[in-house]
Amino acid sequence: MKFIKFCLATCLVVASMSSVSIFAQEKEVKFALDFIPLGRHAPWYVALNKGYFKEEKLNVTILPTKGTADAVRYLESGLSEFAFIDIPSLVASGSAGKSIRIVAANYQKPPYCVFSLNPGANVSSPKEMAGLEIGSSSASFMPKIFAAFMKMNNVDPSTLKIINIDGAARVPMLVAKKVPAIDQFLMGEPSIRRALTDAQPKCLLLGDYGLDIYSNSIGVREDFLKANPEMVRGFVRAALRGWKDALANPEEAARIQTQYLKALDPQIIVDELKILRRIAVNQEVTEKGFGTMNLEKMRRSVEFINNNVEVTGTKLTAEGILAEGYLPNPAIKP
Repeated sequence: MKFIKFCLATCLVVASMSSVSIFAQEKEVKFALDFIPLGRHAPWYVALNKGYFKEEKLNVTILPTKGTADAVRYLESGLSEFAFIDIPSLVASGSAGKSIRIVAANYQKPPYCVFSLNPGANVSSPKEMAGLEIGSSSASFMPKIFAAFMKMNNVDPSTLKIINIDGAARVPMLVAKKVPAIDQFLMGEPSIRRALTDAQPKCLLLGDYGLDIYSNSIGVREDFLKANPEMVRGFVRAALRGWKDALANPEEAARIQTQYLKALDPQIIVDELKILRRIAVNQEVTEKGFGTMNLEKMRRSVEFINNNVEVTGTKLTAEGILAEGYLPNPAIKP
């Protein structure tokens, strides 16, 4: 009997130690968004809710930020291990983002839009930007992006008029017809549409007219990447599974995201995800899987910003930013 009790006690201790060992393998990591959580961010919550991160032994916390510059700061300072980084913003940050590496490209096309109204300015082509007044911010690099975009399309950029408007006020100003156009991400279209009663929003998507560059992507610090390559691969794999599911079933994704963020409108989430597909899925993604990226396009992305935006300190390079070998194998395809 004493021997049996001893064996039982020993088994309990071993089981307890095994449980602790398994639990200890789960790593606490933080992921910084590029802004406050919106419908376009549903894929990350789908991956979280469905346990995809848990399967990779990761306990992920999703953090809101004030924008990509903030997300870059989170990574550089160690406040997060991963971040959703807009590559043009990263390149424009120069030395401030020198240690950040991109391991997967989520937005294959930039989401930059010139939004106008129909009836109204109804900007439908780059040539209609000549002489246009756009609500933007002189402190951001978007006016310089617009200028380079116009030049690319043989339109005189000196005719563009930038009206300095705070980001939160741009949509209300457009809806009130106090400004003929604003700069806004493509995914903002559902919210603009809902606010209008006597017009329709019109988006001139720069990516449809020659601006072939990467945008929002998964970023990590170089030292973290070198120290934790398998963890990074696991995070990317789990995240891209969430992207696949969210874009395939926006209604389910909306139900999931509103469990975490009850203030979000489920229909706006659905509409944003349907629009998100336009910049997240192209022929290359269909063939090679979510997150795919290549050096040639990364060079175009980096050079476009370096050549057209004032960069602080050292200019980043495509070779320095791109970190290949962290995408899932087999690929996760739409």
